[in-house]
Amino acid sequence: MNRFSQIVVSLILFTSAARGQAVCNTFEPVAGRCDLNAAPTTQAKCLLRPVKKFGNLGDPLTALPLPLDSIIGQPTAPSLTIDQLKRFLTQKGIAEADIGGSLSVALSAPKYFVIHDTSDFFESTDFPANVNDTTSSINRLSVRVTRPVCHVWINRLGQSATSVVFESSTPPSGTKFGLCNPADKKSFLHIENIQPRIRDRSVSFNNDGIAPTPGFTDAQIERLALVYIAASARSGRWLIPAYHSPIDLGFQDRHDDPQNFDLNKWATKLGELIAQVRAM
Repeated sequence: MNRFSQIVVSLILFTSAARGQAVCNTFEPVAGRCDLNAAPTTQAKCLLRPVKKFGNLGDPLTALPLPLDSIIGQPTAPSLTIDQLKRFLTQKGIAEADIGGSLSVALSAPKYFVIHDTSDFFESTDFPANVNDTTSSINRLSVRVTRPVCHVWINRLGQSATSVVFESSTPPSGTKFGLCNPADKKSFLHIENIQPRIRDRSVSFNNDGIAPTPGFTDAQIERLALVYIAASARSGRWLIPAYHSPIDLGFQDRHDDPQNFDLNKWATKLGELIAQVRAM
């Protein structure tokens, strides 16, 4: 590396470190933060609390939908095995590389499965008619996959691509919490779901506050459930699902994702897929 390159790299590292430190310095302990030492289902009830517009959070859930209430934190085997999942993927024509990496590589570090949305902003008064099909640029995974800001991307057609394999020794931060707690980064798997946003014009400040209702397509929900199954099967236990925003509670300018995520629909699809995989 020449002297000029060394200077450029040093400046980038210095700027990134300074930005990270600034973010971490904004953290303030606040009421309502989830206890990451609680029982897995208790954590899930808190980490899956509804994420409202502008990052406002609803109350922790009083109950989890089936089958989440009975599987989170429990072993995946022997009722669901890697071999069953491999046969399912072969039958469906889905590549292991597109859902986090090789199923043959066991995972020991991940504990949380973090659901994000990309908040792709459109300066319009309504969503483009093509946001759920191949003609929309937001669904081009080839553009996303080169950005290692998450592990897996899922577009609105239900297709997915892996930016960072689940077993990576250099996982993405994914959240402000991860940025400020680098030793804990390997505990989190980050899944970005492509979602358009438009401005909420009822308020005077700039924002991307309005998401579609429902926030995600059925195909997207199904692929997200499959990625969760794969991640959990490789981990040997059903991971704790979580939304991005509750993890960052206490940081200034925390994100407001995912918006309009239908947890009940996702849980229903998850139950259906688990039954299909077990039948293989």
